[in-house]
Amino acid sequence: MNSQTSLVARQCRLQAWALQIKDCQSRPEEMTVNDWCLQNNITKANYYYRLKCVRQACLDSMESASSFVEVPVAEIKPANERILSSDVSAVIRGSNGLCIELHENATADFLKKLIGVCSYAQ
Repeated sequence: MNSQTSLVARQCRLQAWALQIKDCQSRPEEMTVNDWCLQNNITKANYYYRLKCVRQACLDSMESASSFVEVPVAEIKPANERILSSDVSAVIRGSNGLCIELHENATADFLKKLIGVCSYAQ
């Protein structure tokens, strides 16, 4: 029970800190972080500690939410090979060498998974 209470208290604290950080980041352009901290009665070091904790919590939640998406691969071709297949509807070539051939029989579910995978491609 005590650990659950601590977890809830930490979540509440992080939510409050996230609101403070959002407020600071939307401060007037001419106002410095130091000025904002003085105005809100927290030290600059405390602000940056809270920012670090909120960022880490966001990263932790992203890591736990991410999952592996398997995309079926019909055929892998070298990036410089010309496409000769007549049933290819579209070809997307990225500057990083990523090449995606879309066939007209690609399902909406497949395209959704493909977009998800491409958002993590480097």
